[in-house]
Amino acid sequence: MIPSSPRRTWTFLLLSSLVFFAPDLLAPNSLGQDPTYLMLYSLYQGALLLALFWFGPPLCRAMVMREVDGGPGHETVALSLATLRNAPFRLPGLPVTLAEHPAPFIVTAGLLPGHSQVFLSSGMVARLGPLGLRFLLARALAHGGLAQRLAAFLPVLVLTVLWPDNYADPRTWLMLAAFFAAWLALHWSFELRADRLAALAMGPAALPGLGELQAAGIGALGSLSLQPPLRWRLRVVAAG
Repeated sequence: MIPSSPRRTWTFLLLSSLVFFAPDLLAPNSLGQDPTYLMLYSLYQGALLLALFWFGPPLCRAMVMREVDGGPGHETVALSLATLRNAPFRLPGLPVTLAEHPAPFIVTAGLLPGHSQVFLSSGMVARLGPLGLRFLLARALAHGGLAQRLAAFLPVLVLTVLWPDNYADPRTWLMLAAFFAAWLALHWSFELRADRLAALAMGPAALPGLGELQAAGIGALGSLSLQPPLRWRLRVVAAG
């Protein structure tokens, strides 16, 4: 979900939570342990998750307060995209929407490459130089590939549909820890691949572009960051 007005954000959170948990709230307590009901409820949540990913672009457009279709920021983004699309190495050609918002964010939304879209804030554009913005856009476009979209969707689907709800059993927590460790390894591998594809598209300018992102603090959350270690990223980008 991208940042929006408080009203739109709370409306989305409340409606999505209500729809997601409605069967559990409305069903009698006697169905709570019924295997058929639990299976149907898991399938229902999986279908909703599939719909959220599939309709991710229109949902993000609904959250955008105002789309920027002119001015210096729009021209800067258009120039960066034109440079990337004329590069020898072609990235997925996703549409890019520039949204007026002070918070720096960029999101690749959608389930499949043909239905995906990138959403970028004016606050992000203002914080970056030309190379940093181009590298960021290159990574966002790289995330529009089929393998990248499935890597974002399938772990969430497994956790939602297939995971046991018996959290009183310590084995469930051990399995959960193992799952998140495996997910983090998968996530890092695809983040490093996005770095590599961005480097292939930008050539020697990729390394300074990554440096601009780090200098601007984009994606830097210290020990809480879900990005791979910086030294790994620098090595992949330099090799690309």
